[in-house]
Amino acid sequence: MPIRKTLALLYFMLISFMGIAQFPAPKVEIGPDKISMNDQLRITVTIYGPANYSIDEFPEIGGFEKGNLSTSHSETKIDDKLIPTHTLVKRYTPIEGGVFIVPAFEIEVNRKNIHVESKAIIVEDDEEGYSDIAFTVDDADFVAECSKKKIFVGEGVKVRLSFYMSEKNTVNWQFTDDKDLSNQVEALAKKIKPKNSLESRNLISSIVQREEYIKGIRYFVYDIFEAVYYPLNAKTIDIPSLNLKMKKGGEQLSTLKSKAQRIHVKELPEHLHKDKIPVGVFRIKENRLGAETKVTGESFDYSITIEGQSNMSVVNIGKIENDKNLDFFESGVRINQEAGKLAGTKTFNYKIVPKMAGDYDLGKYFSLAYFDLKTGTYDTLRAKYKLKVTGETISSKDNIVQDIYSGIENLRTDKNDFSLRRFLKVFANFILVFMVMFLIFIWKKK
Repeated sequence: MPIRKTLALLYFMLISFMGIAQFPAPKVEIGPDKISMNDQLRITVTIYGPANYSIDEFPEIGGFEKGNLSTSHSETKIDDKLIPTHTLVKRYTPIEGGVFIVPAFEIEVNRKNIHVESKAIIVEDDEEGYSDIAFTVDDADFVAECSKKKIFVGEGVKVRLSFYMSEKNTVNWQFTDDKDLSNQVEALAKKIKPKNSLESRNLISSIVQREEYIKGIRYFVYDIFEAVYYPLNAKTIDIPSLNLKMKKGGEQLSTLKSKAQRIHVKELPEHLHKDKIPVGVFRIKENRLGAETKVTGESFDYSITIEGQSNMSVVNIGKIENDKNLDFFESGVRINQEAGKLAGTKTFNYKIVPKMAGDYDLGKYFSLAYFDLKTGTYDTLRAKYKLKVTGETISSKDNIVQDIYSGIENLRTDKNDFSLRRFLKVFANFILVFMVMFLIFIWKKK
């Protein structure tokens, strides 16, 4: 190769290297931290500079199915210079709910390894994804979303109102002042709320920005309303077209309109207790304290937790009847379900006193009949704990080891130990004795 061409090539390579060296380093982000089963985890790599970049394979993540890679190109202004920017997004679909750790990994970008720290990801198995995720959204839009378009009576449907703004939008959009926006939201809430439905509303105190990708375009999303509704009958739920006033390009007011939504509500199949049993998807967890083998007369703690997607306030196991083998004392019920969420838990705590030696299946005592949304049929969940008891038979409650729950069934909180009639009788007798003694004292003085 002639010397002139060689020098020209070296000069070109040097200029290219200097240009690359001036670009910011690539960035790797993992998120969101919390997703539902219908959402996707994303690993986003942002590369600055020429389009002839190179990148290694994205990692496999346990509990997730690796999906497609999307690429977008834009320009970012850094130090008053427009720099080519390339965004690569790898999507991962969750296989099951739970807490997953994305282990630390390295990914090679432009022949340099980038270290990415490990991160915990929560996948909520609550089916809270929204059915309209593939809808068409304008550069700036007011959107009403619902988690499902068809539900059963008693099944929860999540409704959300949000302002969507595309990253390509060039207009300065702003919410009105806090008081006006609050008034608008309350007016919208009244229009949305369906009749004959139970409501669980998440009161949004501060509006935060999140991101959504729709048809490959990134949107900045601001949620202003979120609630779950549980219909009590099979009437269709209609969410009308709604208006949201916002400031456009300064102080000018502009009205955005959402599209109307319709949710069809289906009647539950015939069942003797269909109006009383909960509707949802449930699992059972149990916890007991103490040794594996229990002794007659000695109480122990036992709790059973129902977790899943339902209105947890209507989930009940019912009263557990005592028999010749076991005595049950309910010691508290705790519900853990955030407002505006489909998923939650309800824990029932008991004190159990075994009275007769033997092997017992607590599934005969603790059960939950419900309508299963996954199978579309009625089902029953039962406790799985097998209880082994040793010791002498307890024929009288006097033989039971005394603890703070002993005699709890005999306690009376409505009994008034103060008797006015008895008090007046004692007081009158006291006055009578006092008067007699006083008369005797006067008579002796004379």
